[in-house]
Parts: sequence; C-alpha cells; structure tokens
Amino acid sequence: MLTKYKTMDEHFSALGFTVGKGSVVYVKELSKLTMLVVEGERKRGYATYRYTFYKMSYLPNGDRKQEKVYLKDASPKKVLQKVTSFLMYINKMPNETESR
Repeated sequence: MLTKYKTMDEHFSALGFTVGKGSVVYVKELSKLTMLVVEGERKRGYATYRYTFYKMSYLPNGDRKQEKVYLKDASPKKVLQKVTSFLMYINKMPNETESR
C-alpha cells in the first residue's frame, strides 16, 4: 500500500505543523499561549527516531505554565497515529462560545 506522504515532514505539514528541524521538531500553535510539540531523537538500539508528543501552555508574560506529555519514546507510526487522533478529538469538541 502506498501512502500519499512519504516523509515525517510531509505528514506533519499536512496536519498543520510547522517543521522546525526536519524529522526532529514539529510545532502547531493552538492559540497564542498553547502549542503542540513533537520532538524526535536518535536512541541507541532503534533504527528510527523516537518521538515525544506534548502540549505546552504559557502565561501571557512568556513563563511556562504547563506541559502535558501525551506520548513518550514512540515510533514514527505510533506518534503519527496519536497526533492525528488528538487533532480529530480537539476539532470535534464544541467551542465554548458556540454552546452559549
């Protein structure tokens, strides 16, 4: 089975992420103060990069408020599945202003 995208960069670009450093860092802003981050690193014993997926929130003054890790030390396939699932979930959530 052939897929439309061939590289991690292409996959994450299609999901709306900015490619920081090819195959290593991907960032997607959810708001002015919140972003999703996917970071990859080479680990001994693995043929591919291992990825961590987390959400980072900041205070208006720039200080870090919160970091929530959703996936750590995952394969490229697993991180793509998790990020895609997460984005589908947040896009289906009703907007607070719409429910009023």
